[in-house]
Amino acid sequence: MGNKVIIVLVIFLACGIVYAWEIEDVNGTYVYDEEFLKSNRIYNEMYSWGRGRTMPNTSIDLDLEIKEVRLSGMGLYFIDTVIKDQDGSIGLKLFSVSDESRLSPLNMKMVFIDYRKVFITCFPQNGWWSRPLSPEEKWIWYRLSGPPAR
Repeated sequence: MGNKVIIVLVIFLACGIVYAWEIEDVNGTYVYDEEFLKSNRIYNEMYSWGRGRTMPNTSIDLDLEIKEVRLSGMGLYFIDTVIKDQDGSIGLKLFSVSDESRLSPLNMKMVFIDYRKVFITCFPQNGWWSRPLSPEEKWIWYRLSGPPAR
């Protein structure tokens, strides 16, 4: 009897630890430096997913319902496509608001470490350079705010 209880507890713990990242998990705001989580330059803003926190010209703000992304230092982008890759990462195809003909997509990839940390990369990097968004850097971004974790 004791062995069965232990086995059931182990199964419940394992199921609780395993977390399948879903497309909606990208909703939120992210900063590239953990110290920014304590900044006095943080402002509250409303998103479709709820009240969130942002840092102008510093954070990446993602809102899937209205299909917009504000990229740190790059401006506003529209979300064209969102997919979940076979490796569990989330891919977004973005277009700058100034790219009316949609000829120059920017691809963003989000690889979650956990709910609070994620690798965010963008490519191609033609005409701009951002170390925190470079695919080569493997820069960790920290969730500043977002919908409650499931």
